[in-house]
Amino acid sequence: MSARLGLLHAWMRQVDALLPAVRVTRVRVLALFALGMIWAETVRLHRVAAALPLGVRVPSTERRLRRFLANPAVSVETLWHPLLPVLLARWAGQEVSLVFDPTPHRAEWTVLWVGIVVHRRVLPLSWRLVPQQASWPETLETLLPALLAPIAAALPAGCQVTLLGDRGVAGPTLIDAAQAHGWHVLMRLNVGPTQAHRLRLLAPDDAPHGAEWRLWDWVQTVGTNWSGRVQIFKGAGWRRGYLTVQRRPGMAEWWILFSTRPGGRERIREYARRSRVEATFGDGKRRGWGLEQSRVTDPAHLDRLLLVWHLALWWLHALGRHVITRGLRSRFDRPDRRDRSLVRLGWLWLHHELLHGRCPPLPFRLTTAGWHVRGTP
Repeated sequence: MSARLGLLHAWMRQVDALLPAVRVTRVRVLALFALGMIWAETVRLHRVAAALPLGVRVPSTERRLRRFLANPAVSVETLWHPLLPVLLARWAGQEVSLVFDPTPHRAEWTVLWVGIVVHRRVLPLSWRLVPQQASWPETLETLLPALLAPIAAALPAGCQVTLLGDRGVAGPTLIDAAQAHGWHVLMRLNVGPTQAHRLRLLAPDDAPHGAEWRLWDWVQTVGTNWSGRVQIFKGAGWRRGYLTVQRRPGMAEWWILFSTRPGGRERIREYARRSRVEATFGDGKRRGWGLEQSRVTDPAHLDRLLLVWHLALWWLHALGRHVITRGLRSRFDRPDRRDRSLVRLGWLWLHHELLHGRCPPLPFRLTTAGWHVRGTP
C-alpha cells in the first residue's frame, strides 16, 4: 500500500472514531474531502477529486463531493460541534484568547467568524454566513450568542477566556455576549472627531466621578498613553470597564481599547494577538487555498465547504507546529527570513514525508485523558 493510501485509510478511521454518532458515509466523505483539499492545495472540487487516490474516475469523485456539499443532513452541528471539545481539550486551566472578526467572502457574503489564538495563528471554532448586500436574517444580538454558545459548552474547566473584537464589531453587544459566559472582553473602539461616544470616569468606589466627556475630547486631553476606569456606551445604559489610550511613535492610528480587566500595557500586548487572524484569512484566500475562487455560491453549500476547510486548516497547523518544534524549518524555508507561513510549512512537510514513503502524523491523538489535537498548548 502506498503512503498516500495508507494515510487516507488511517485518517478515515480516526474521523470515524471521533464522530461515532454520525452516519459513516458522511464521516468518510468529510475525511476524504479534507485530505484531498490539503493534497490539492485548493478548495476547487475538480482538483480535490483528482488529488485523491481512490482508483475511480475523477468526475465520479467530484460528483460525490458535490453531493456532500448539497446534502442538507450535513450540518455544522452534527459534524463540527462534536469536534470542539477535542480541539479545545489542551486548554484546561489556561488563558484562552478568542477573536471575533467578520471577513468578506467575495461581494455576496460576510463570514462572522470566532477563532482561538494558537501560537501565531487564530484557528476557527465557530462561524456564520450573512449577506453583504441585503439585511441580515437576524441581528448581531441574536447571532453572536449563537456563535459563542457551542464554544462555551466545549471549553474545558478552569479556562480564563477573553473575547477580542476590532472596531467594526465593538459595542455593548460584544460585552454582553461575553459576560453571559463569564468571559472578559477586550476591544478596540472606533473613535474620532465625528464620533459621539460618551465617557464617564469612575472613582475608586466605582461611582461616576466628574462630568461626562465626549470620548474623542478625552483622548485629546490625556495624550498618547493613559488608562483608567470608565463607563461608556451611554445609549445602551452604560458599561463599566477600563479604557486604554495608546499611540506610540510610528503608529498610524490611535489604539483606544476598552476592556473588562485593568488597562495598560498588558492589554496592548493582548490585543495585538488579534492581528494574527489576518494570516489565517490569507491562508484560505488568494495566497492560499483559494476559497474566494471556488465556484460554490449557495450559502448552505459554502457553509459545508468552510467546515471541510476548517478541519483541513487545523491539521495543516498541527503539521506546521511539528516542523517548528522538531527544528525542521530550515529544510523548507530561507535561513535569513521567514517566507513560509506555518500552514505552508505543514503542507510542504506532509508532501516531503509522502514522497519518501512515510506517513505524517494525524491531527488527533488519543491518550489516557482522551482525544486532543496536536499543535495546541
